[in-house]
Amino acid sequence: MSSQAVSQSEEPRQRMSTQKDNWLGFVGDVLKFTGEVRFKSMLRIDGNFSGNVSSADGTLIVSNGAQVTEAKINVAVAKINGIVEGDIKVSKELVLGRTASVTGTVSAPAFVVEEGALFNGSFRRVEPTPEQEKPSFRPSRL
Repeated sequence: MSSQAVSQSEEPRQRMSTQKDNWLGFVGDVLKFTGEVRFKSMLRIDGNFSGNVSSADGTLIVSNGAQVTEAKINVAVAKINGIVEGDIKVSKELVLGRTASVTGTVSAPAFVVEEGALFNGSFRRVEPTPEQEKPSFRPSRL
């Protein structure tokens, strides 16, 4: 029995060593969740959220049945299948799935609207953000 207790206590330690950059953020089916969320890799919203969502390199997924209101979204990639009301700015791609309903101002370099999606607002195409490159020439100081 003591060997079972040891193996059980070791298991949580292995989970804790997982790199946080690979974690998936998740807002479940809650009545109301309000605030500001910043994440690195991926965030999926399944419930009701009101507020700001930002990630320079991450992907936001708003699931079918989810609702994001009073939104100020600023992410690299957004895949919307639920309801979003507010401003959406993406640096790479915005995809409105068949069940999406978006109301607000959208800016993106690539905007995909699948058949069945609803969009009521304004869209502005922006140039893609260039990858950070090392300068090939650096002037020297005299």
